[in-house]
Amino acid sequence: MAAHQSCPAVAAVEPTSAVSQIGALALDFASKLSTLSEAERCELMHRLALTTPGTSEELSEDETFSETILGQALLMLFSLWVLGLFAYFGRAVVNERRRYHSRQAQRQGTFTEYLQYRFGYWYTWTEHSAAIVLMSISLALLIFGGALLRVLIQQPLSEGLWSAWLWIAAPDGGASAETAAGRLVGLIVSIGGMLVFALLMSVISEMFEEALRTFRNGTLPVIEGNHTVIIGYVTPTLRILAQELCAACESEGGILIAILSPMPKPEVEELLRDGDAGWMKNSTIVVRSGDACKVEDLSKVAVQGAKKVIIMSKPGVSREEADASTVNVLLALRNNRWPREGVSVVQCQLVRNQGLFKRLLTDGSQVVTVNDFIGELMVQCSRQSGLVHAIRSVFSFENDEFYFQHVQGTAGRTVMDLLFSLPNTILIGIKPPGCELEVLPSMDRTLKGDEELCVLAKDDSAVPRHAAPSSLDFGQIDCRRIVERSPDEPHAGQTVIILGWNNSIGAILGEIDDDVGPGSQVIIHAPEAVSMREEFIEAAQKRRKHFYQNFRVEHVQGALGARFRLEELPLETASMVLILATESYSGSASAADSQTLAAIVQVQDILAERCSPEKGSAVIMPQLLDVSIEETLIQTGIHNYVLSGRMAARLLAVISEVPQATCIIDCLTTHKVFQFSIAKLPDYPAATSLNFSEGVSFNDVTMVAALANEVVLGWSELDAGEAGPWEMNPKNRTEKRPWPENARLIVLRRTRQWKQASYRGPRSASVAHPSDERRVCRRVE
Repeated sequence: MAAHQSCPAVAAVEPTSAVSQIGALALDFASKLSTLSEAERCELMHRLALTTPGTSEELSEDETFSETILGQALLMLFSLWVLGLFAYFGRAVVNERRRYHSRQAQRQGTFTEYLQYRFGYWYTWTEHSAAIVLMSISLALLIFGGALLRVLIQQPLSEGLWSAWLWIAAPDGGASAETAAGRLVGLIVSIGGMLVFALLMSVISEMFEEALRTFRNGTLPVIEGNHTVIIGYVTPTLRILAQELCAACESEGGILIAILSPMPKPEVEELLRDGDAGWMKNSTIVVRSGDACKVEDLSKVAVQGAKKVIIMSKPGVSREEADASTVNVLLALRNNRWPREGVSVVQCQLVRNQGLFKRLLTDGSQVVTVNDFIGELMVQCSRQSGLVHAIRSVFSFENDEFYFQHVQGTAGRTVMDLLFSLPNTILIGIKPPGCELEVLPSMDRTLKGDEELCVLAKDDSAVPRHAAPSSLDFGQIDCRRIVERSPDEPHAGQTVIILGWNNSIGAILGEIDDDVGPGSQVIIHAPEAVSMREEFIEAAQKRRKHFYQNFRVEHVQGALGARFRLEELPLETASMVLILATESYSGSASAADSQTLAAIVQVQDILAERCSPEKGSAVIMPQLLDVSIEETLIQTGIHNYVLSGRMAARLLAVISEVPQATCIIDCLTTHKVFQFSIAKLPDYPAATSLNFSEGVSFNDVTMVAALANEVVLGWSELDAGEAGPWEMNPKNRTEKRPWPENARLIVLRRTRQWKQASYRGPRSASVAHPSDERRVCRRVE
């Protein structure tokens, strides 16, 4: 009864139209309501009152729609990211394909092998490469799992990816799924996730690490062409050689250098990485380990397709053993006619083996006796303090070096005219077609236009292709005013002291014999036995066919740093003091350099006690092996020294990049037709026309030296002393600078051995043929 009173009565509804559909529906609804009890009618009306438009069902649909849009957006972004990764890797493969063909590497191996080689290089030199590879594998597994869920149970891809990640990272056997089918798929994916994770942590991880170890150890061959191969050993010389080659090719976009060493690949890479690896610039270096006498190991660095092959001597052994090892390498190359279209630069220890090496090589290859050149260079640099720095700078790609180039517009012009017509370069010689290089030709020499010019320039791109108009007026210059300075004649009765002993002593004594006058003496103080030294010197004279005429040798045996032994030597009267890196410590460069450094300090102290500052003393020229000791030398006040390892590397690099540089080395050491010299500007007769109070320009000093038939290569820096430092090849030729009394010039001048030469036909310039009769200059009567 209470329910009946609280609920309004429902009246019968009369239809307004018998044919109206709405009325029929209303009548039907009313009839059904009439059959309900009062309680049922009240409950129905209560429910209708609570149900209004825009209720929770519609709101739930709106939220579901918003979540769907967000999920689709995230899925689209993820898909775009994945597609971007695929596009990136696809583009990388396409670029590598182009590089594969541009390098003509198809002759060395298949594209698959090439990709393996390139991946090995990337993995070796890329930081955190292992993490990048593992992340890539994890991403691939994630995509695979999500796609599997999508295919098997029709789950949205976004939810499938998330579920796959959860089941792979924390498998739960499908317990998080809501349906039986989902739990079944979850069970399968969880089991697969556990197996994959275990596989990644064990089998695949081990196999993957083994593959990466293969790349690290360099067992895969290099798939390259037109590259440079270095066959060397783990020494500081190897790193310096690579540095010089990278610096030489920086302006050309860099090169690829493949190094073959008998030492393990990681040790070689550690040597190259020592310190900052930025010295590689835009070049690429790959390392392989193997025996250079074996064809299969030579193939690892693609010697057959190399443009240049540099073969270094084996260190730490006798010269005979080092050359024997090199001969085996040359035989392996010769038997396979490698390199097919390239040339080789070979380091030789014994002069008598140069001809043999040359016969085993292809045309255009060079053989260089580096140790002999260093020994001869030590003697030449001991004449004047600071000269070694100037010579060292022109045999390096860090500064200006020598280049050979055909230049247009030289026909009918004189050498003196061209000195002022080649911007940023210095002309030092000419090479007529099929003839030898003429260093320091007469300034009034008129060119025919087909000559090749030898110039000093920053790099080959700085050498002009066309001679510009001269920057000076030659109308008032009378070539008859050219008056050469008299060559320095050797003084008789000189005393030369050599401390230490090594295999370069033969070349050193031969250079000393040309540098001193009759009646001189050479005192050799070393710990080696006197009988052994005498036998070596006798054999060296026969081997070189040069018997000493201007000096006699006196041997003193004793420890290199023994003070009482050194005090017995006539150091104060010596014209030069050479300190050699003793071979008693050949196993350790630092130990040998320590002995040399101790001897230097002892000699300096003895000379300080015996000689007054006004009198001065001879130049002390030490030979050192380890580059790391250079800073110690400078701090000790030693500025004249020869780092033989660095000089050997630079010489090999220069000859490999500029093969014609062997002509300059021939003229400097073999024929001795010119020499580097430190000169005073007032010593030139033409210097009287200069007004020193107004300053001088580089064009001024060039003209003054040219009138003496000499070429200026550089001058001392501002506020520098008589021994430098030097500014080589100044680029601003017209700017005047002060010229104090201690300012000096670095010049090339003729020696007493210089002769005007006649030439009869072509000749391939090389250090390998010192006995070639065509190389002998003859005086034109």
